[in-house]
Amino acid sequence: MNRLDTLSDVASRQLGGLKADDKLFLKIRLAAAEQPVKRRGLKPVLAVCAALVVVLGAVLAVTQPAGQQLAGPQNGLMDSRSAGGEPTAEPGLGGSLPQDSLTMSAGVADMSGTLFEAAADGSFPLVTLEGATYRLLESPAQVDQSLLGDALGEVTEFNVEPALGSGGIVSNAVSVGETVYAIAGMDGALVAAPMSGSLRLFQRVSYGGKAIIGSQTLGDTLCDPADVAWMEMNGRRVDDTAAAQNLMQTLLNDADYQSTAMTGSGQMQIGLKNGLTLQLLVGDDCVSACGTWTCPEFMQAFESAAR
Repeated sequence: MNRLDTLSDVASRQLGGLKADDKLFLKIRLAAAEQPVKRRGLKPVLAVCAALVVVLGAVLAVTQPAGQQLAGPQNGLMDSRSAGGEPTAEPGLGGSLPQDSLTMSAGVADMSGTLFEAAADGSFPLVTLEGATYRLLESPAQVDQSLLGDALGEVTEFNVEPALGSGGIVSNAVSVGETVYAIAGMDGALVAAPMSGSLRLFQRVSYGGKAIIGSQTLGDTLCDPADVAWMEMNGRRVDDTAAAQNLMQTLLNDADYQSTAMTGSGQMQIGLKNGLTLQLLVGDDCVSACGTWTCPEFMQAFESAAR
């Protein structure tokens, strides 16, 4: 064989009609796994597998047109829409996992400076009701009774995995029979419930593969711009109330929904006029609490306004 352009034909003849694709690669891996592990018989098995993998790689390298990359994940796997739009159904997860396969583990959002209460025994303190999930905040240690809105009902089930609850109001932190309250004016972004003798605050988050529901948008999981008093992100702060409210309006107007995941290595706090504080994670051009939303316009505006 003097020319590399004949390698594809040679490989095809040697493979006996086998197709060099993911299915063949999987068969190779399964065949290797099924071989009994014996000290003397291990090398031949590895040699055969290595040879097949080399041939498979050669075929792919020769048959792939020059300059063309192998196909990867497609953008169509993840829905995107404007925060101000009118979605009609819960967005799907990116990738091929079932809708409820993802849960928040203890390592996702626990970093220095976060307002979210740390996980205990691998689970975050949560309350779930009407398809929405709320996570316990460290502050305040006691919610003022004057901030409470309507009673939303009593906890009907205590479950260490609230996503597996049978319905009603489920929690892994609040005892059965305790009343869960809305926070006045927060439109579902915050709730309060008694824990160990104190009335504690919970913020809406993404959980169990679910973020926003039905026709909800980012504004349904946060607050009205008129409620904002200040903002702080990664150590930089906007104390001017008018500027902070304009930033909030930019976020609500321009953010695009990306996924149910909570991502980001930084933190942003939104101080409210009622004295409470909302917590968001931040990453490159994105904010995250009840799902992840991209908004480069907000990031640019914040950089200009912050000190």
